Amino acid sequence: MNRGTFVQDVLSGADKSPVAVLLRGALTPLSWLHHLGLEVYLAPFRTGIRRRYELPVPVIVIGNLTSGGAGKTPMTALIAERIRDSGKRVAVISRGHGGSGESGKTPRVVSDGAEILLSPAEAGDEPVLLAKLLPGVPVVVGRDRRRSGSLAVERFAPEVILCDDALQYWQLARNLNIILLDARRPFDNGHVLPRGLLREPPSHLSRAGIIALTRADRATPEELERSLSLIARYAPQTPTFTARHAPTNWIRLGGNPAENVDNNIAPLEALRGASAFAFSGIADGEAFLQVLRDQGVSVVGERTFGDHFAYTAEDVQSLARQTESASVVITTEKDAVKAAPLWPVGGKPLYALRIRMKMDDEAGFFQAIDNIMSIADGRYAF
Repeated sequence: MNRGTFVQDVLSGADKSPVAVLLRGALTPLSWLHHLGLEVYLAPFRTGIRRRYELPVPVIVIGNLTSGGAGKTPMTALIAERIRDSGKRVAVISRGHGGSGESGKTPRVVSDGAEILLSPAEAGDEPVLLAKLLPGVPVVVGRDRRRSGSLAVERFAPEVILCDDALQYWQLARNLNIILLDARRPFDNGHVLPRGLLREPPSHLSRAGIIALTRADRATPEELERSLSLIARYAPQTPTFTARHAPTNWIRLGGNPAENVDNNIAPLEALRGASAFAFSGIADGEAFLQVLRDQGVSVVGERTFGDHFAYTAEDVQSLARQTESASVVITTEKDAVKAAPLWPVGGKPLYALRIRMKMDDEAGFFQAIDNIMSIADGRYAF
């Protein structure tokens, strides 16, 4: 039995078995306590008794209400790229989930915009991926976003700071919250942790400045209509846009860590009809497999790990031994930053699928950001 599917069926109510009913009953009071504790914690911020730390530059936060992947990292990359290409200086700060420095108080520079200075084991997979995707953009990690933001300001003098996955970092003031919701299940089952996957209740959507419904192309018309109706209930005046995770190309990684990824790009048609062994350690591994099939890849073997899985040399060697029936091996870019350097020389060709966040109304989306930021802080507009 797939553990993820079992948990989802239990929490969503799809599983009507006595055990599932008992589990939901036991978890519901814990969910109420989580919600109550959150409201008590936030009360001093709302009343002004406790002030949020303000950085001397405008701050845009990208996050979601649920646990799991909604596309925060590709959205961060899209916005950072747009700001950089407009001629503005931008820096990205992130917690660095899964990195060895995540639990420490001292922020660290992953990239100074010219060179990547930390490994995924030190910084976490997503910050290193952002550093690879965003040449010219400094990336800083640290659990305390006040300190990492201050370090970014001191070292790189950005005109704007983007915070990847910091919606629930309450201590930091921000000019704009961009909240991402999965178009298929925007609020999961409607319950906060642990009864559901919500980090915050749906009513907190009201603090969004902009909402993006991601994976809108995977939603049925009925699901999309229902999601828009729910958004209208909780945030009726908030600009809302739809988006999709768009595959753009394959990156040939091989087994040589010295290979320059950017010089090994192949079009999507290159692997159409290929037999592939696929592996991933992301929040939604099943969605990754479906995207491969949509690209005409024949998935003849697969392995799915937990999100932010830390690959060892033994793990990668084990994966390489499972690829006999495949002509190529495919993973995500997030996994590739950890697994590719360990891939055996002479092993099956290893590829990563590059995904970009594609807004259905990109001009309107960036105009909405521009409008809000121009009002929120006259020093910045793009």
